[in-house]
Amino acid sequence: MSPDEIDKAMAYEARKFASHARVWESAWGETCGFFTDTTALSSMQFTHYISGHISNNHAAGSSPETLQVFSIKLMEIAAGLAWPLAVYGVIAVRDIADHNRNLLFCCDRSHAKELNQDDSFLRLIGPSRAIVLTDIVDIEIQLKVKGPTKSQDKALINHVCNYGGEGLGVSTLCIDNCLCTLELCLQRVKRTVQATILSAQVVKCGSWPFAHGGRVAHAINPSSSQIVLLESKGEAMLKGRDGNIYLPRQVISVETEGLLDVAIEAYSKSGDVTARGHVCFVPRFCNISQDKCAIADVEVVITVAWSLVATSKREIVAERPSF
Repeated sequence: MSPDEIDKAMAYEARKFASHARVWESAWGETCGFFTDTTALSSMQFTHYISGHISNNHAAGSSPETLQVFSIKLMEIAAGLAWPLAVYGVIAVRDIADHNRNLLFCCDRSHAKELNQDDSFLRLIGPSRAIVLTDIVDIEIQLKVKGPTKSQDKALINHVCNYGGEGLGVSTLCIDNCLCTLELCLQRVKRTVQATILSAQVVKCGSWPFAHGGRVAHAINPSSSQIVLLESKGEAMLKGRDGNIYLPRQVISVETEGLLDVAIEAYSKSGDVTARGHVCFVPRFCNISQDKCAIADVEVVITVAWSLVATSKREIVAERPSF
């Protein structure tokens, strides 16, 4: 495509996205707020309910089908773009629970993520709660490429699509335009509860095992796919207060008949795995679980909050007692 054709295609893409935003505001603005508002429903909405005393009412939470997001990768670039690229913007999902944005990726210009051909995965921060998949969900993508100055930034993609799931295995969804191709790795999860990794805390510490980075992930069996909660290669994992490791992603959809398997790895200076451990949890409908594993000469304590999935904000609000 010529530069003029690319400009026209990107302008059309921007207009289509703006039209989508206007349609959303017309349909949901009065009850759900602004187009850019994020979901107010918590991944721990029902964590502190008493097991066995949860209401049977739909609004009090259930274990519906949900959408698990493994990764989002910038697969290809075209039209004169060259690696590496500094990318920023928003990728979000909307579901029937409240129709607001559930952020998967959110990065402003000052923190643009540099992607290269060998590592072009976006560093995801969400979802912040389970994505309900009892109906079609909207996936919204607005990404830009950072230039030398803000006026030289370029739109990479503005796109919205509907997704309803494809079988129960891990699947890929490719989204492209004249500049790039994105690959989303997704999975429908039947009968779901949501797990929030509250903390990964290093205790009984010998030498800090993550001086050259490491990985914290949820391994899916029997597939080899992983949901990466933290990936730090070549850079030390920061040791927070009381030995807590900061996890950019915390929420995982877990099948009620499945397991939550949290794997932790420590890297050497060369990037090899020097030590690993894992903790396995049986899903619960509410309350807190805690377990620990050894990695190198330290122990890591994993704390997980469990909750049913909220499927209707309106019904939850309606159920609140009035005083």
